Amino acid sequence: MLKRVIRFLAKAALVLLVLAAALTVFAYWFSHPGRGPQLAVDPNEKGYLEMVDGTWVLHVKGTPYEMGYQHGALAREQVQQAMARVDRLLEMAKEEVGLPRFAAEFLLGCEYRLCLPYIPERYQREMEGLADGAGVDLNILRGMLVVSELTERNCSSFAVFGKATGNGKLYHGRNFDWVMEAGLQEDAALILYEPDGYVPFASAGYFGLIGVLSGMNMEGVSISQIGAVTKDGSFRGVPLMVMLRRILEESKNLDTATEILTKSKRTVGYNYVVADGKAMAARAYETTANHCAVFTDNDPKETVEYALPIENAVFRADEAMDQTVRSFQTCSKGYPNMPYGSESYDHRYKGMAEDIKAHFGAIDEKAALDILKNAAMKKSNLHSVLCNATDREMWVAHAEGEEIAAKQPYIHYDLKKLFLKPDQRK
Repeated sequence: MLKRVIRFLAKAALVLLVLAAALTVFAYWFSHPGRGPQLAVDPNEKGYLEMVDGTWVLHVKGTPYEMGYQHGALAREQVQQAMARVDRLLEMAKEEVGLPRFAAEFLLGCEYRLCLPYIPERYQREMEGLADGAGVDLNILRGMLVVSELTERNCSSFAVFGKATGNGKLYHGRNFDWVMEAGLQEDAALILYEPDGYVPFASAGYFGLIGVLSGMNMEGVSISQIGAVTKDGSFRGVPLMVMLRRILEESKNLDTATEILTKSKRTVGYNYVVADGKAMAARAYETTANHCAVFTDNDPKETVEYALPIENAVFRADEAMDQTVRSFQTCSKGYPNMPYGSESYDHRYKGMAEDIKAHFGAIDEKAALDILKNAAMKKSNLHSVLCNATDREMWVAHAEGEEIAAKQPYIHYDLKKLFLKPDQRK
C-alpha cells in the first residue's frame, strides 16, 4: 500500500513539474512576442542628432525600421542611459508596491501582448530598429510603450484662439505631470519625424520612446492628454502613446483626429485636447474604454454645474463634463460626488478657467506660458509644452533634478526652420 502511495505521489509531482514548465514556457512566449528581420541601415544617410540651445534634437526619416535604427544608433549612449532609468522605475515599483522586478517586466510584457493587435505594424518595426541600433532589450521598449495603461497621472491642457488671443494665433498648452523620481527628465529630447507616407511631426519626449506624449505636426495639429481614472477600462486596445502618435502622423485636421479617437479601440480613461492651427479650433475628448464625448469651445453640452465653458477656449483636467463618462470616473472625488475641493478641479481646471478669463482678448505667448505654469502640479511636473499651432512653434521645458518643468526655462523651437537641414537655415 505504501509503495502505491509513493508511486502516486511521484507521478503527481512529475505531472505538476511538467505543468509548471509548460506554464513557464507559455508565460515567456506570451510576454515575448516574435519580431521581424534585422536590416542594414546607414543611420547617417537620413538622420542626425544636434544640439539646440543646450537641448537634444533628434532627426529621423524614412521607413519605420530606418527611423528606429537611426534613433538607436545616433543616440546610442542616450538610449542606453534611458533604459537604465527604466530599471529604476521597475525598482520603484518593487519598493512602493512590493512588485518584484521579474513580475513587473512580465506584467508589462502581457499588457503589450494584449494591445499588440491594435498597434500598427509600423510601430512594431520601429521599435525593432531602435533596439537593433542601440543594442537594448526590445521587450523593455515594448513595455514602455504600454506603461500608460497601467499607471495614473495628473495633467492639464488648454487651447485658446480667436477672440481669446490678442494676435490671432492659436496657443495650445500642456503639462505632463508624472513621477520625477526615476530621472526620465535627464533623457529628454525633441524628436523630429519625417515618416514615409505620413505627416512630419515633432514629439517632445524621451530617448528610447517611440510613443508620443506631447507634440505637434507640420499641418498645425497639436495634441495633449489628461489622466482620468475610470471603472470603464480595458487592458486591450490602442495604447495611449500610440493613439497620440497616430493623431500626429495621420491627421491634417481635427476631423481626422476625431475619427481616430472615436473609432479606435480604447483602453483606460483619458481626456484629450486636440487643436488645429489652420482651422483655428480645438476640441476636448472625454473617453473611457466604451464611451467618448466630444466638445467644442463654449459647448452647450457642458450642462453639469461645475462646468466653466469659455468662448474660443477648450481646456480640461481630470473631471468629465459628459454625464455618462463622469458616471464611471473615480478621479476628482469620483462619481456621484462633485469635483469641488479636488486638486484636479480647484487647481488645474478652475485655475486655467480663471487665468484664461483674466487674460481674455490679450493672450499671447507670455500670457499662455503663465497660464501653463500656474496649472502645473507642484511636485510632479515632468514636462511642459506650449504650441503656437498657427506658426508651428513650440516652447518646451523639462524638469531638472527635483525641480519641476514649470520652473525651468522654456526652450523655443521654430519647427519650420528645424525641419530644414542646418546648412539650409537662415
